[in-house]
Amino acid sequence: MSYLRTLTPFALIGVLALLVAGCGGGTDVDFTKASETVRASLESKREGFGAPIENVDCPQGVKVEPGAMFECTVRFPDGKVAYALLKIRTDEADLNLESLSPHPSSH
Repeated sequence: MSYLRTLTPFALIGVLALLVAGCGGGTDVDFTKASETVRASLESKREGFGAPIENVDCPQGVKVEPGAMFECTVRFPDGKVAYALLKIRTDEADLNLESLSPHPSSH
């Protein structure tokens, strides 16, 4: 998975998006938007590594708690799988992509 090693550290620092689900500013991270944003970020030649992503699956029911982390599964067209570790930065669910690894983290 050489493309995982080419992801530069500064690309992992950027805020992904405001991703809160529910009526009136709910309390869960919007897993669909989180998945779409991780995919777009990783496919970006400027921020990520410019490789196509087949699918990103983020968990449902992640409560918006600043400092909490959760993991999304990233699938590539060649069948390889990686794990994107996201950290919730704020009460508005600003997310940082902390790492991308070929193995699940033990956060």
